[in-house]
Amino acid sequence: RVAGDVASKRGSKLCSVDKANVLDVSQLWREVVTDVITKDFPGVELSHMYVDNAAMQLIRWPKQFDTIVCGNIFGDILSDEASMLVGSLGMLPSASIGESGPGVFEPCHGSAPDIAGEDKANPLAMILSAAMMLQYDLDRPEEAKMLEDAVEAVLDQKLRTPDIKQDNDGCKLVGCKEMGEAVASVIMAMEEIKV
Repeated sequence: RVAGDVASKRGSKLCSVDKANVLDVSQLWREVVTDVITKDFPGVELSHMYVDNAAMQLIRWPKQFDTIVCGNIFGDILSDEASMLVGSLGMLPSASIGESGPGVFEPCHGSAPDIAGEDKANPLAMILSAAMMLQYDLDRPEEAKMLEDAVEAVLDQKLRTPDIKQDNDGCKLVGCKEMGEAVASVIMAMEEIKV
């Protein structure tokens, strides 16, 4: 139901990923997903894909996907793969959303303890996770879009943390603090324009 709800707030396309051709539990998964989505979310276009094909398709043509639902094991693998589509785990927000109560919104990379205190972490995944929280838990789509636009703006300004900086890319290397401050500055400028 959560995936159906998320898909209905986005592009109304949901791809359920499983391994129903081999795993009995995936056959049950597919039946339940089909039943719930067709009954409770008739406006959502549902498709099914085997996980091995989904992994390939995610690299081949990522724009074909809007919302993906799968079990935890497949989700862990596909989310790490998807992080490379945007350049780094530091760019990928994540959400664990349940039917009741608040979700958990955090960067895919977690807290990055290996670089704690070194001003190297990319704060953009956390900011984008906050945007997801605004969109899906707090029903504040305008504020979510503001955060997403601010992240895009600082990337357009060619600011890069170490995880997404490439040699000779013409971009400025910044730390976590400077990247976060740049996003905050863009948001402040957006607020001034609104007033």
